[in-house]
Amino acid sequence: MTFLFSLVGLFAMAQTEHMTFKGVPIDGKLEIFISKLVKQGFTVEYQTDNGAILEGEFAGKSNCSVIVVTTQISKIVWKVAVQFPKKSSWYSLKDEYQTFKTSYTNKYGKPKSYEFFSKPYYEGDGYELQALRNKKCSYISFFATEQGSIVLELNSDEEVQVGYEDGINSEVAQQEKKQIVSDDI
Repeated sequence: MTFLFSLVGLFAMAQTEHMTFKGVPIDGKLEIFISKLVKQGFTVEYQTDNGAILEGEFAGKSNCSVIVVTTQISKIVWKVAVQFPKKSSWYSLKDEYQTFKTSYTNKYGKPKSYEFFSKPYYEGDGYELQALRNKKCSYISFFATEQGSIVLELNSDEEVQVGYEDGINSEVAQQEKKQIVSDDI
């Protein structure tokens, strides 16, 4: 993960544009960002000062949860994650992951991918979802763009998840986190 943060930091130094989510720049105050997604048909399910959860359609899939995260001090949006509905079988979950991986690869280029099971599990043993729940299965792909990074993964809740991190605001989030720690110690 350190490699990913270094990569994002490198992009943030040279970039001037923000990454977008559904055409909306991942930047600015939460209320404004959310209002733009609501205009696209999303509904707000939960909101705090640090973020929100919305429901709606993404990439042709309905009933998706969209998590919006802000920086801790300045409260600007820096990350958006989409969780697709839970799947009931390993093969349908893996197929959805592979389909999205192909789509993201076509748009953003070849990712750094890590796809494996840890002992005692292996693909084909019939316990793939259990392995995923127990964090003994890793399916994750990292896409680097000029504006930030995209992470596609299978999460332990048996969902495909994709996260968008704006390069500029990701750096702001890291700096604010360091400042909070420094202030506390």
